[in-house]
Amino acid sequence: MNTACPPDRQPTQHPIMEPDQPMVEQAIDWLTRLGAGELDAEGLRAYRRWCEQDPRHALAAQRLEQLFARFDGLVAGPAAKALDALTPPPRKRAPSALRRTVAAGVALVFGAGLWAMLPQARYWSADYRTAAGERRTVELPDHSQLTLNSRSAVNVRYEAGQRRIELLQGEILVDVAHIERPQQRPFAVRTEDGEARALGTRYLVRDDGHGTVVTVLQSQVRATSADGASSRVLAPGERVTVTPHAVGAPERTDAELAASWTRGRLVADNMPLADVLDELARYRGGMLRYDRAQLAQLRVSGVFALDDPDRVLQTLQAALPIRVTHYSPLLAVVSPAVK
Repeated sequence: MNTACPPDRQPTQHPIMEPDQPMVEQAIDWLTRLGAGELDAEGLRAYRRWCEQDPRHALAAQRLEQLFARFDGLVAGPAAKALDALTPPPRKRAPSALRRTVAAGVALVFGAGLWAMLPQARYWSADYRTAAGERRTVELPDHSQLTLNSRSAVNVRYEAGQRRIELLQGEILVDVAHIERPQQRPFAVRTEDGEARALGTRYLVRDDGHGTVVTVLQSQVRATSADGASSRVLAPGERVTVTPHAVGAPERTDAELAASWTRGRLVADNMPLADVLDELARYRGGMLRYDRAQLAQLRVSGVFALDDPDRVLQTLQAALPIRVTHYSPLLAVVSPAVK
């Protein structure tokens, strides 16, 4: 997809005026939707057109793209290209260099577009899903129950020989119902990393972006990597991380605290601040941005209400050397306080 400005736009040497507040608000809205993967191909074209309508649009968006890139690597896109179109190039590129640049740009845009759209399509087509700040409990045909955390999505596949839950994103608590001859219809939660099969139990499964975390509250669970090469049976109070080729070593954990989100609480016991912000970001509408490396030395203990993440941010700001900047209701940035 070509995100550069149209070729008939003429470069100008006139300085670009500063964007006003409504333009900044519009840029935040576009970048929030882009970062959340909510823009399909037509949406990306509409964003490009908006960037090209006014140099101030492009300037506001470019500054936000640069800000976001500091926190999560969002690649500068239409805004930067629209601004580039307003200033003449220093010199003509050699044909071979131009071809390499165009090829890289095409690969980048198509790759980023597909990456952004496919997970979002899976989310919207899921059997059950939750929005930001929402928790939901679902009773399955065998009377097992699933509790979905905020921003989670699952598909349910009940067939003659199996009971399978596909966790597409987020986190779930599973309460498995007792049935006759469970060996003939095993219950399992699957992700791209592997499988967590119930051995008559209650457990958590979470896709954290770096693997699948399985935490056992009651009975036992067998965790198996996607390639089948690694497998472990977990006891209550144990947690492992499953990746496509391995099941990590079990860790002891307070499983009930791990499940405190089902009661709308985040219980932090000397938890890294960035991990606390990860949880708040799941519950807060819009985008919460922060640099994990800058906050690495800060840790948090306490009990926080997940249903009011902005109030938690205020509490954290009062207790820690951090600054919370609200650019709009959709965008908040947490950074170290200026000494």
